[in-house]
Amino acid sequence: MLLTLPLALATALLPLAQAGMYGQPVLNLDAKSFKQAMATEHAAMVAFVAPWCGHCKALGPEYTSAAQSLSPLIPFYAIDCDDQKNKGLCAEYQIQGFPTIKAFPRAGKGAARDYQGERKKGALVDYAKGLVPDRVRKLKVDSKGGNEDKVITGFLEEKPNLPHVLLVHPSAPSIPFLWKVLAHRLSGKMHLGFVRDTSSHSLLSSLGIYDAAETTKDATRVVSWPAEATSKDGLTEYEGAMKFNALLEWLQFQLTGETSTSNDSEKVKQKPLKVPEPITSSSSADEVDSEPKEERSVKSEAAARRAKLDEAERRDRERRERAAAKKAAEEAGGSGTTDSAPDAVPQEAVEDQTVPGEERKREDAAEPEPEQTAREQDEEVVERTGVPHEEL
Repeated sequence: MLLTLPLALATALLPLAQAGMYGQPVLNLDAKSFKQAMATEHAAMVAFVAPWCGHCKALGPEYTSAAQSLSPLIPFYAIDCDDQKNKGLCAEYQIQGFPTIKAFPRAGKGAARDYQGERKKGALVDYAKGLVPDRVRKLKVDSKGGNEDKVITGFLEEKPNLPHVLLVHPSAPSIPFLWKVLAHRLSGKMHLGFVRDTSSHSLLSSLGIYDAAETTKDATRVVSWPAEATSKDGLTEYEGAMKFNALLEWLQFQLTGETSTSNDSEKVKQKPLKVPEPITSSSSADEVDSEPKEERSVKSEAAARRAKLDEAERRDRERRERAAAKKAAEEAGGSGTTDSAPDAVPQEAVEDQTVPGEERKREDAAEPEPEQTAREQDEEVVERTGVPHEEL
């Protein structure tokens, strides 16, 4: 079962999403594209506005900024109720004043809620994050290790009819918000867990995927097991970038065997990739032309998605290698400087808004503070970026 809108549909929505009162990543939709975008279950915020409304114009910067903070995890939509073709939709949701902001905890799968809070970025972000239920199973290993096998076996025994996916983090005291969003989107299809590893990486070692000599690989790992798995053997380790879209595509592949990005809001706004046609000899040209157009289109789209994912993984690997080399050079030279962040990949080179952040400095051996509020814990995962939460 696919988790996304078809690519052709997303491409058709692109002009509609780009036009409107608010800029990206807010998606300005009409009645038709709204129903299509809300067809799959996910949390979303929707502003019903009118172009002549002064309060709607004042809302724009705050609403757009909030959308940027949570993109691509929670999409923010806007509907122009002054447009004749949207009047039926606005009447359906009983819009009587502008702007009216509604929250959809399950997109079109459930009832909407009226947002009554401040029309400010912080309030909008906090409220939107509260729409995502916590469906992640939080595991705990002893600080000195020793119970890793018991913890993993217990996790696999829960919901045995579903595939299991585990996020192993070396330092985060709480479940990253990105992981909660993935668990929400895949609810009923996969069982997601989270565990904070020991300082000696005993859980990764127990799983057989930790090598202290491997300096280019981070200790944040994601592993999966198929349904009915009863032991830690036979796991599959995720090797891609620790970013939302890449993780979501990989998880869908574990479910269906199809590599298709599952973030509806990203598919609506991103431009289709152009894949160069392969150079063929004249003898094989007839064979290529004899293929149905639909089949060639599917192959091209799959190749484009795979090329995009491979490129993201390559950039992520290069950043880690640079960070490791820099750290080694600083240690060799006796330098104590740790303030400078690793070089970031230029944002315009990545269509799904890549964010630097995986190369976290871990020289500080002090244990994290005890449990804080959920908001403070989630913000600890954010690393010097204007687009929080997108990367583990």
